[in-house]
Amino acid sequence: MQKLIVPLNAFDRVEVLERGQISFIKLIAESGAFGVEIRRELFTEKELPLENLKQEIEKHNLFTVYSAPIECWNENHQLNEQELAVIFEEGKRLGAKWIKVSLGHYREEQSHLGRLDSFLKQHPHVQLFVENDQTLYGGNIANLRSFFESASELGVPVRMTFDAGNWYYTNQNLDEALQQLSQYVHYLHLKQVNLENGELVTLPLQKNIGHSWEKVLNSLPSHLVKALEFPIVPKERTKEFIQMMTESEALA
Repeated sequence: MQKLIVPLNAFDRVEVLERGQISFIKLIAESGAFGVEIRRELFTEKELPLENLKQEIEKHNLFTVYSAPIECWNENHQLNEQELAVIFEEGKRLGAKWIKVSLGHYREEQSHLGRLDSFLKQHPHVQLFVENDQTLYGGNIANLRSFFESASELGVPVRMTFDAGNWYYTNQNLDEALQQLSQYVHYLHLKQVNLENGELVTLPLQKNIGHSWEKVLNSLPSHLVKALEFPIVPKERTKEFIQMMTESEALA
């Protein structure tokens, strides 16, 4: 059975900011999703409504991922421990089992993975995910490989979120990314990125027309948890996309 996550940034940003992320939880649940990805950047309140969100998510029996636009390693190549601590505390209040951040400025000879290991041991019930983002350093295959290889060797419990479309924004080769990083991937963000009028744009998924997202899907294990991170407009199409992905699995 497909485990499909719906991130809140899939919906119209203005509507999410105006109505709040909590107002979309019922829709996501009724669309047949496995879970929801709450986005830190889509909160407008000074006091985050995390407990209320947790109650609503639990009422609908959804799995919770918390995504925050922070970098694991700062510009000095050191662990961004203070910001990570804030995000993990917020994730705890939200009831999130997974927390997702970007790699940041990891450098093998300067970044101390032992610090990250010690930090994560303080949060044994939360899984940290690091995603390839759209920066030239955090979305770089060599940097990501270096980080995950070293973390794996040292037994640091961190996993990868593989964003199928972000490689295009950092001018990286998708096939190379799949080859070098697939063993570390446990969470897949699906989107289709095309070049239109000289600009990269993220598009909704379409089946059987040779799009790169299908190559990613077919190259990675089918049991991976997947997020539908592309424009879902209107929001009522959420169920349609979840059914499309579920039918794809049935035909595989």
